[in-house]
Amino acid sequence: MFTFFTELLKKDVVDRYGRFLGHPYDFFADLSGSYPKLTALVVTVGIVQKNFFTIPWSQFTFSEEQFRLKGALDSFGAQKKYQQEGVPTLRQSILDQQVVDTYNRKVVRVNDIHLLSVGGELRLAHVDVGMRGLVRRLGWEKTIDAIVRLFNRHASYLILNGFIAWKYVQPLSIRDAAGRVKLNVDQESLRHIPPSDISEMLMELDPHQRSALLRTLDVARQVDILTELDLKWQRDLIEDFDTKAAVALFERMPADEATDLLQALSKRDVARIMGELSIRKAREISGLLKHETDSAGGLMTTEYFVLTPSMKVGEAIELMRQGGKQVETIQSTYVVDEGKKLVGVVTMRMLLLAPLEMNIEDLMLRSPPALRINDTMKDVAQTFDKYNLFVAPVINDQEILEGIITVDDVFSIVIEELWGERSSIS
Repeated sequence: MFTFFTELLKKDVVDRYGRFLGHPYDFFADLSGSYPKLTALVVTVGIVQKNFFTIPWSQFTFSEEQFRLKGALDSFGAQKKYQQEGVPTLRQSILDQQVVDTYNRKVVRVNDIHLLSVGGELRLAHVDVGMRGLVRRLGWEKTIDAIVRLFNRHASYLILNGFIAWKYVQPLSIRDAAGRVKLNVDQESLRHIPPSDISEMLMELDPHQRSALLRTLDVARQVDILTELDLKWQRDLIEDFDTKAAVALFERMPADEATDLLQALSKRDVARIMGELSIRKAREISGLLKHETDSAGGLMTTEYFVLTPSMKVGEAIELMRQGGKQVETIQSTYVVDEGKKLVGVVTMRMLLLAPLEMNIEDLMLRSPPALRINDTMKDVAQTFDKYNLFVAPVINDQEILEGIITVDDVFSIVIEELWGERSSIS
């Protein structure tokens, strides 16, 4: 038999002699497992001055009509507040809370709770996130159902429910009695959701929930999600992180992304983060900070592989295999001479199809299209378009390779400019 939380609240609570005592107000639950069971009933007595009594599950029986206590109500002790530190309840922890539906990859709000009655227990089966759940909770279900049925007895409102099985939904925020945000996120489910989808979820949450959700993930995942967000949201999230967590993020972020974010932070936050970064990372970011943000130098990243003309193809492939995760891209890799001047480029396809003992000098394409460090954003976009590039090198006046720009960075800039033009027109 199934029932709803809102229906349970309407039942009477009686003593062992059948005398009316009050109504259920809430239920404690053990949220572990696929179908969590309720562990205690909270009864409210009084109208002006409410008293709460917490009744363990073993101390009452329940039927379709009522909850019947096995002992005297006073034996359970009256309380002005019934919440217990770290112990979730249906009303406080689930109802009205935002949850991540890891099945449909969205954030929804719980309007009611669907419970299964089995073996003398009540177990949480579904959360109801549909409109009908909200109508039921307001006590209008019979009236609204009748009106809808009058006009269309096959209306989707009457046929489709807004249920999501509990095993597919994990609470995004559980608030304890002190109002603090706790997390109980399904890590395995979130791991398989693309960062861009989780970024959209974050935007639907309040600021505390955003940072709370992000903290439950490992640093690599945090970086993937953070770099999908607009700079404003990145800044807001970083400001909520302590120095140790913020530094861990910046260490793993691409240098160009880290530089953009630092430029959006307050001087105080920049100082606390830069002061703790590794020497290598701080040097990379400091080098990028020297360039104008609207130039090729400000857009480029300094995390990339370089090859030398005398290197063998087999050596190049092994180098990429060992450190490929630490750079922005290995689709195209640039070749520099002893003075770090750009002399050529090889693609991954070229490397994989070439003999392992072949010299890079004999394989590379010479004099690849390159950007100058002071080129404007317009110059960058035109170069990518003209040569149909996925990645481009950035050189200084001495032809020395300073960094690379990838096509996704160009897209981001173009989209921002187009959106700005559109906003100004509208």
